[in-house]
Amino acid sequence: MNVVDFVNKEYQSIVAFLDESQQPSLSSDVNKHFKKVLVLSSASYFEHQIQSILVDFITKETNNNVKAVNFFKKKAISLQFHTYFYWGEKNNPHSPGKNANQFFSLFGDEFKKEMEKLIKENDDLKKAVESFIEIGHLRNILVHSNFAAYDLENKTTEEVYQLYKEGLVFVDFIKMKLQE
Repeated sequence: MNVVDFVNKEYQSIVAFLDESQQPSLSSDVNKHFKKVLVLSSASYFEHQIQSILVDFITKETNNNVKAVNFFKKKAISLQFHTYFYWGEKNNPHSPGKNANQFFSLFGDEFKKEMEKLIKENDDLKKAVESFIEIGHLRNILVHSNFAAYDLENKTTEEVYQLYKEGLVFVDFIKMKLQE
């Protein structure tokens, strides 16, 4: 169980308590706010994981050259995650990006084509990419809007958590492909 799973478990416990206590309006309020917290928690977790994967990749590829690793950490990895992917149409929660081709192209055309082919042949992997991108897209909408007032009406908390679980498959896929 990681931190996002823990946040979701806390949410479920609170809602169960409120439901048992016959507090439907409080339960509804908790749901409204927790799904936003879950989006941010998931996106933050994904960002941290991808950055760690990239640091491990650079460390391996440079044979642990500390200068190269530090250069990549400071100029290509730290604070750059938002540029790796096309997240989707700004301020439109119904229009996330469709693929990770922008990210794959950072490793060259051959890698991009190989990844496109693998994803096209695997529906679960395609869904994982879409879920990962959608979490990032929803995160961007939340942080670039009035977070406290924004109503994330297009998803339930359970749907957000499902996107997170599906998106984890993509993170694991990236890790596997960059370790080859």
